[in-house]
Amino acid sequence: MMNKNQPEVTVGIPFYNSEKYLAYAIKSVINQSYNNWTLILLDDGSSDDSLSIAKEFEKNDQRISVISDGKNKGLPARLNELSRLSKGVYYARMDADDIMHPNRLEEQIKFLLDNEAVDIVGSGLISIGNDNLIIGLRKGDTLKKYELKHIAVGNWCVHPTITGKTKWFKENPYDETLKRAQDYDLWIRTVKDSCFAKLQKPYLYYREASTSTLLKVMKANKYALVIYWKNKTILGYLTSIKLSIFSLLKPLVYMFFGVFGKTDKLIERRSILLESDSLIHHQEIINQVINQ
Repeated sequence: MMNKNQPEVTVGIPFYNSEKYLAYAIKSVINQSYNNWTLILLDDGSSDDSLSIAKEFEKNDQRISVISDGKNKGLPARLNELSRLSKGVYYARMDADDIMHPNRLEEQIKFLLDNEAVDIVGSGLISIGNDNLIIGLRKGDTLKKYELKHIAVGNWCVHPTITGKTKWFKENPYDETLKRAQDYDLWIRTVKDSCFAKLQKPYLYYREASTSTLLKVMKANKYALVIYWKNKTILGYLTSIKLSIFSLLKPLVYMFFGVFGKTDKLIERRSILLESDSLIHHQEIINQVINQ
């Protein structure tokens, strides 16, 4: 277990109307094996009980701070705000409906300390449903070096698994005009002059089921098209065209599966089943967090 002599990491969680899952996310930070962290909970104008939940945790742990200005600015603006507010050597991203593995911060910060050239490191993840039950291990390759060709096709990692140098986040802001896929845009713009890495082991329980409706897919694809052409000189015109065609076809696949009530099968296809012992182990970790 690491101690207070280790570098401080700021965990940033933006939230908006997240009353159903926010407490689980916060508990999973408190439950980390790495103790030298501070947690910033940034409200984006919630109208439910999210802010009250966050403030209850703030009262009981001096490492937790809640910030709320009552405005709804959108996710990219809040992500940039969290980057500016972060004071630790390292900064860890997280969403308000996910759950950290208890060793996430310890393992990612150890990796960053051992690999000084790396700017940001992601990890594998385990998909969970809205019932907190495991769907499976998310598919994805772990490479020694990530380049533009890997980032362009989404072959890296999921945004809330990222931990990196605070300085990097401050120097590389998200595009606030993009209401979705702002992380994808950031990776494309920065990969050439940055070093991205990924831990193969899953250190995040990612609530995938809540992000895969047809409407959300269509909105995400809309912004993906904007990103392809916004970054056409980086990606190359031919790559931008190919990615655009694929993006236009994706909602049609969701519509086809939706007609037969099988969109859940698309979610399942992203993951592979865990072996029995591993499934039990990770489900026990999730249960410990939600029941503490």
